[in-house]
Amino acid sequence: MHKQEHAEHSFTAVPESIAAARAFTEATLEAWRVTGRMDDVRLCVSELASNAVNHGTPTEDGGHVFHVRIDADDTLIRVEVEDDDPLSTPRVRQPAEGDTGGRGMLIVESLSAAWGYESHDADGKAVWTEFFTSRA
Repeated sequence: MHKQEHAEHSFTAVPESIAAARAFTEATLEAWRVTGRMDDVRLCVSELASNAVNHGTPTEDGGHVFHVRIDADDTLIRVEVEDDDPLSTPRVRQPAEGDTGGRGMLIVESLSAAWGYESHDADGKAVWTEFFTSRA
């Protein structure tokens, strides 16, 4: 029988929240004893949180938030990062050698078992990534 775990947290979409999202993810997976893919999961959360900070839509007061959701059982970790930008579509790019950006989703694709996104109409989107793992 698989034990299903779930956690989520909201972050203000500022650069400092990227590290906070990583720390939340790490603490959550350690508490659940699901640490087999920790480095890969942490890196992908950084990439997805960075995209949410850089591409989210500010509210009338100039701020915006993003949400991190983590689900895990004995064999799979699923992480979602939801932002309020309904227009940007995540995609894997093939940046030139000298390009300083555009590698985030390439990293996510190469490290995870699967990834995708779900549009929430005018409310934004959730980008998800999954990793096969086992409990420590």
